[in-house]
Amino acid sequence: MSSPEGGEVRELTPRGAGGITVIEVSGPGARERVEALIRPRSLTTGSTRVHPIAAGGEVLDEALVWCESDARVEVHLHASPPLVRRVLELLGGERAATGTSRRERALEQLARAASEDGARILLDQAEGAWERGLERWRALDDRELERELERVLADEHATRFAIRPVCVVLAGPVNAGKSTLANLLHGRERVVVSPQAGTTRDAVVERVRIGAWPVDLVDTAGERDSASDPVERAGLELAREWRERADLVLWLSPADRPCAPPACGAPLAVLVSRVDLAPRAVSGVSVHCDPAGALAAVERAFRAALHLPERAWRPGEPEAFDQRALDALRTALAALRGGSRLDGLAALADG
Repeated sequence: MSSPEGGEVRELTPRGAGGITVIEVSGPGARERVEALIRPRSLTTGSTRVHPIAAGGEVLDEALVWCESDARVEVHLHASPPLVRRVLELLGGERAATGTSRRERALEQLARAASEDGARILLDQAEGAWERGLERWRALDDRELERELERVLADEHATRFAIRPVCVVLAGPVNAGKSTLANLLHGRERVVVSPQAGTTRDAVVERVRIGAWPVDLVDTAGERDSASDPVERAGLELAREWRERADLVLWLSPADRPCAPPACGAPLAVLVSRVDLAPRAVSGVSVHCDPAGALAAVERAFRAALHLPERAWRPGEPEAFDQRALDALRTALAALRGGSRLDGLAALADG
């Protein structure tokens, strides 16, 4: 939605997709509009920092703020609907009106689908996949219908992650090979790599693909207990913040000095990394010796941790692509289990 200043304020994440909402502020004055809400009132291009968001002397939330440029900033905050509405209004926008029909809702999301599979899913829904599924479901008996709806509900997270990117945080001890692996996933030298401990001090965020899945990859500072430099300590604290908010933490444990991951609130995948150059010195993934094998190992760990198939798109199938469809599925299942088939089918027709 356009703001009074001529830029745009919009949500990048579907409503109800998880615990975090991402708001994009773009166009002229984007940095200044975000700086007016945060404490301290200062953003650095290319940086990601945790900032309190305040209005009228009241702290509304603590958000991760990524400043890509003067004309584009992302604000990652908790997905409380009243909080999101308030922040959107303060940034000069408001919650975008969502179309009432499935076609309108799917097309509204299509422009920001993060992957080819996500776009195909939304196109299918815009072209009547849910309605065709409903006709098929009406012919099933109650038990068959319940199983079918359970399957669609179980696939919801895959649909969601195809439409909006998965936040994957690369973490581990210093010199575990995180930045080297990040560069491999980026397909270029995006992150500075050095044998010196503590080279990565900030969180570097960039969109990549893991297999067919869109990912916002966050390369974070290496963990160690003896960090004395205040900048490095701040980087470690930022890394911990990212781990708590991630959809997945990919922990690299060096083969020559195993390191168990700390407890965090996000799903976890652990890979043993080899930073040596010898082809078969020790077991584990090695970007230097076997980049293709390293990519395959990352994809396997990623999909296993998040219970994702190889591809999200199932041609022509009905999918719960937004909160309204998801709520309809849950309502329908509850009605079926309560013995009310007609109420269940009515909920699906409204989804």
